[in-house]
Amino acid sequence: MSEALARVKADLGKDAIILHTRTVQSGGLLGVGAKAQIEIVATRDAHVSPQPPGRLGASGVLQAARAQVDAATLRIEPPRRPVIAPEPAARPVESSIRSEVEEIRSMVGQILRETRAGQAPRLPAELIDYYTGLVSQDVSAELARQLLERISSRLSLGSGPAYQSPDRKAGGGAPNEERIRSELRACLSEMLPPVSPIKLTSGAKPTVVALVGPTGVGKTTTVAKLAAVMKLRERRRVGLITMDTYRIGAVEQLRTYAQILDVPLISVMTPMEMKTAVARMADRDLILIDTAGRSQRDDDRIGELKKMLDAAEPDQVHLVLSTTGREETLRQAVERFTPVGAGHLVFTKLDEAVGLGVMLNVLHTVKLKLSYLTSGQAVPDDIETGSAARVAELILAGLPRASEAANPSQRSADLKAGRALR
Repeated sequence: MSEALARVKADLGKDAIILHTRTVQSGGLLGVGAKAQIEIVATRDAHVSPQPPGRLGASGVLQAARAQVDAATLRIEPPRRPVIAPEPAARPVESSIRSEVEEIRSMVGQILRETRAGQAPRLPAELIDYYTGLVSQDVSAELARQLLERISSRLSLGSGPAYQSPDRKAGGGAPNEERIRSELRACLSEMLPPVSPIKLTSGAKPTVVALVGPTGVGKTTTVAKLAAVMKLRERRRVGLITMDTYRIGAVEQLRTYAQILDVPLISVMTPMEMKTAVARMADRDLILIDTAGRSQRDDDRIGELKKMLDAAEPDQVHLVLSTTGREETLRQAVERFTPVGAGHLVFTKLDEAVGLGVMLNVLHTVKLKLSYLTSGQAVPDDIETGSAARVAELILAGLPRASEAANPSQRSADLKAGRALR
């Protein structure tokens, strides 16, 4: 029925009027083997009355045709599985409403900062806004305190004025606010591990890299981005192997990318097939393996993944995590995927994250190396090599300046610009 209604809407528009619906039997012999079909009679004419209940028959349809009613009779076989009718497209939000939402968001943020300032640790006045800003960016309260205490010690803060205007020098140096932000950038970078992207091994043997992680974090898209970067920018011979035969359409999605890039793709389901696929791509410079998403709580699936990777013998295993996830969930994923060989971290969906401090929280405590950052669906544009300086820059972009307190709209624009990956 839902498919039939969707057809009516597609043919006659959303204002179509349903005149009559019924279920009919079609085909078969003496009723044996007949298939049930849905019949809908609909029109665009608002002045036509719906047909009374019961069988419409040919005369009713003929009568409607003679009345020059623009009607459509659809016979649809009900699908074996339920079909969900498409949701109506959301209406665009008016610019005035967007502006009001931004103002409300700014006001709520200001109230939140003032509330958190009352709960902040004992810090110099210059650093209170930075503390609340870091916590708002999802940096853990303890880590934010450690950062700012280190900055306070380095800059000997606490005795001077809270801020100096941009045209005044603090002790002959840069403005006080700029000094704080510069030192904060340096301290953030010191807390993060060095970058470790894919490095191709020398010699005739191809470099094998596998991407693992929970479901829905963007592994397949990241594989396509890496393949495009290596093939189009680095001029490397790339091969793709996919294990993601569980998710509907996953293989076809990667196959489409492979055809566009003109690279071979092999789908495998067993460790033996994996070993054979790697051997068949011995002439490649790089082999990228797309694995099926695994819940970190599913021990059996994690065990299956380990057997497949043992057969592939990858040189690197990159764990893909989404910045939209909770810190506790990300830490649990690191704990469960490390035994399968994960030694690198890829953070995805930076454009969808509310706060980017979760990257700092995770990277500061785990022993994995940061490799890539991704944002958006564009292949291969929305990917870049991760670095401590870049993560620090993204976190700083979400922190308020003293001059921005009176200009929340400018603050919102700066935040969006800082989130964009180039």
